[in-house]
Amino acid sequence: MLFGSIVVFGCLVLVYSIQLPEELQEYADDLHNICIQKSGITEADYAAYDIKNNPHDVKIQCYMSCLMLESKWMTPIGAIQYDYILENAHPEIKDLLEAAINKCRKVEDDSDLCKKASNFNSCMYEADPENWFLV
Repeated sequence: MLFGSIVVFGCLVLVYSIQLPEELQEYADDLHNICIQKSGITEADYAAYDIKNNPHDVKIQCYMSCLMLESKWMTPIGAIQYDYILENAHPEIKDLLEAAINKCRKVEDDSDLCKKASNFNSCMYEADPENWFLV
């Protein structure tokens, strides 16, 4: 469970640009592979994502939603689990993560989970663009 809370921040959602411990990187890679398959995007779609110029790229939105759902950062009905995220954050990124999360607690709501995940991802980028990256 611990690993799931760390990895989404490019969603997922959203992890930070630090060198992840090997076990976390493995989890991130597994999560990426699961969500590439479930969302139907290609590695080329993923590689082409440009949050600065197209933060709500329709091709990537459901990938972000998958990241958030798989890591339990968001419930199947769309509730973002802020406390869960922070309670399970890896100590190496907890401070950075908490600062960004606290700026994103009022994400624009949307009944479409893909759009909601994209809104959260965009907020996290705006909260800390230096440390943001997509898993």
